[in-house]
Amino acid sequence: MKLLISLATLTAGWANVLTVNVAAPSYTFEEDRLIVSGAAYNNPSGAPAIPCKVITLALPPGAVIEKADFYGTWHELRTLSLPPTEPPLPLSRGKAAENLLEKFTQDRELFYRSEERYPSVYGSVISTGGLRKYTLVTVACNHFAYNAISGMLYYADNITVHIYYYEPEPSSVRALYWQSLIDDITFDGVAKDLIYNWSDAEVWYHTSEPKRANGYYIIIPTALQSAVDALVQHRQNQGYDVNVVTREYIEANVAGIDGPQKLRNYLRTNMVDIEYVLLVGFSTDMPWRNLVPFNNDPNSPYNHPDYSPIPSDLYLAELTDPDSVSWNSDGDSYYGEVYTENFQPLGEDDPDYHADVHLGRIPFSDQNIIEDICAKTIAFDTNNDVGYKTASLLTGAIYYYANENNTGNARRDGAEYCEQLLVDSVLPRASAVTLYEKGGLDPCTLSCTDSLTRSNHVAYWQNKGIMYEAHHGNVPLYARKLWAWDDGDLVPEDPEITWPTSFYITDVYSLDNDHPSTCFLRSCLCGKPEETSLGAMLLYRGGSGVISSSRISWGSLADPGGIPYHFYNRLIQDTVASAGIIGVAYDIARNDFMGNANFWLPAYHYNLFGDPALSQFGQFVGAAENEVDAPRFVLSVFPNPSRGIIRCSLHSDQERQIDFDVYDVSGRLVRSIRSDASYGHSVYVDISLPSGVYFLRCNDGANDFQEKIVITE
Repeated sequence: MKLLISLATLTAGWANVLTVNVAAPSYTFEEDRLIVSGAAYNNPSGAPAIPCKVITLALPPGAVIEKADFYGTWHELRTLSLPPTEPPLPLSRGKAAENLLEKFTQDRELFYRSEERYPSVYGSVISTGGLRKYTLVTVACNHFAYNAISGMLYYADNITVHIYYYEPEPSSVRALYWQSLIDDITFDGVAKDLIYNWSDAEVWYHTSEPKRANGYYIIIPTALQSAVDALVQHRQNQGYDVNVVTREYIEANVAGIDGPQKLRNYLRTNMVDIEYVLLVGFSTDMPWRNLVPFNNDPNSPYNHPDYSPIPSDLYLAELTDPDSVSWNSDGDSYYGEVYTENFQPLGEDDPDYHADVHLGRIPFSDQNIIEDICAKTIAFDTNNDVGYKTASLLTGAIYYYANENNTGNARRDGAEYCEQLLVDSVLPRASAVTLYEKGGLDPCTLSCTDSLTRSNHVAYWQNKGIMYEAHHGNVPLYARKLWAWDDGDLVPEDPEITWPTSFYITDVYSLDNDHPSTCFLRSCLCGKPEETSLGAMLLYRGGSGVISSSRISWGSLADPGGIPYHFYNRLIQDTVASAGIIGVAYDIARNDFMGNANFWLPAYHYNLFGDPALSQFGQFVGAAENEVDAPRFVLSVFPNPSRGIIRCSLHSDQERQIDFDVYDVSGRLVRSIRSDASYGHSVYVDISLPSGVYFLRCNDGANDFQEKIVITE
């Protein structure tokens, strides 16, 4: 993408420079393999698979980048044989994969015959943009380089980054826009997790009047407003400032060239008040923006509408700059151009992938269906049965057999992506059911609960809070890939391959809708918005929230687990920034993936069907929600904050034994304590937990009450 942003529409101030020294990541060698901790891979297809370190830097509010320089000194480290970077591949059948593999062979020959060191520079800019009030630039630092002819690996222990930027004049439109956000702390947790130079950011973005956006906005056609009444009441009871805005109001009152731009402009104008956005309506009633990832080529290099353009809600969630500076910066009305036809990152537009609001959809315009989805959302949101919520169904089919159609490609099995979630303890193995391909020639060798079949798929789905699948898909289904027979050449070829259905759209009626699953569908086209897709129907029956692909899905070996892996990790395990909220976890997962792979297509084609504010672990019933005739109850906690030992004083007009449960911010139960104290007395409770924010819930057998507590080091 373009680094230099036009300043023609800005009134520039004085030039500044941000200097950051970036230490190299730790590394080891395993025989002839280079192992780098936390490495990212930002290489074109066929280039040596050189690791880099990707970091996101904050700049002062509204700063505009002029240029970036990178400095370092490579020295010889050792010789070894580095493999070439394999191309990203569509997770589908068809000629596109074969074309990419053929191009990979040509590119590999060019790189490995070159006497030049690769890469030739110490770093590069990946993207510019922002995260709500934070102005960001993401860069790749090349601490390693390689000469393919000699096999010599080079290493620089430090890269110095100079970012040259302008701050807009205080009276300019850009400066006033950023100033309106300066008190906003809504995404501070996400920002702290993301920004490399956080100490700088804390100074630039300090506020003495911190404000957190409390807005939960529902945008819906006028005729359907009453369908979300129950959800509106639920979110209001939780303390959200709920605003129901009609699509017709936005169309009539907001400037823009079309429906998607009007909707984005409305969200940009009101972003300071908004944390969550729920769009309601089928695609003909609620607009999508179709993104064109390849320069000036809406049909993609593959000339097929299943590849491009790509309907994507990232356009509506990422609000940092107006379209003319970001999504359509070249002004050609092809939005989101980031690649040449050969996946070279020389796009003509300057989009950003850091979402500024958490956004999801209910993709239906049927009143009764919307009401049913809202009722199920409320039930899931208040269910804190952690055993059910963390039980998983993982189903993986084979994507590519080795040397399929004589292409020389490596084998890719969806079961490996499922298994990685268990190996890394992202999901608990004890409550996981795994279904892998055990049929045909060359089946999956991984052990599993049962074989991958349609009947097993439905039977094992029940009472699972998580469902992840990795298959080949189409709008109403996802399917296995089975090498059914061989003509004697030991090569899997198209005529020998069959496609048994693994799950079909009508199977949703066989699922337990009282125990829905948070679903990630990795298969192609299962979230196509122009049709009633499998992803949409799972939201109606069997799913609590569904992330699915609006077009052909893609995978990158730079991050094989992809966004699904990061999503479940952020949702279930690493919940400090996400708090176990589905929309938040998904947006952070996209950042994680892009930081590892810098591959835009999955960031475009995956979209969330469902309420982005939905809690995976459930919500508590606060004192304000108890019955009006509940006994008067006073709970005081001292000290708060504390270092782990707190004194609880409880007073009421009744006398009962008290149980204490402690939950983390994601809603997971982390400690249970039974007390012998009764109302009217004080009791010392030993929390003994790591520093952080927790909720202490007291239960007397009849009522639940809670208090927020902070544990310090």
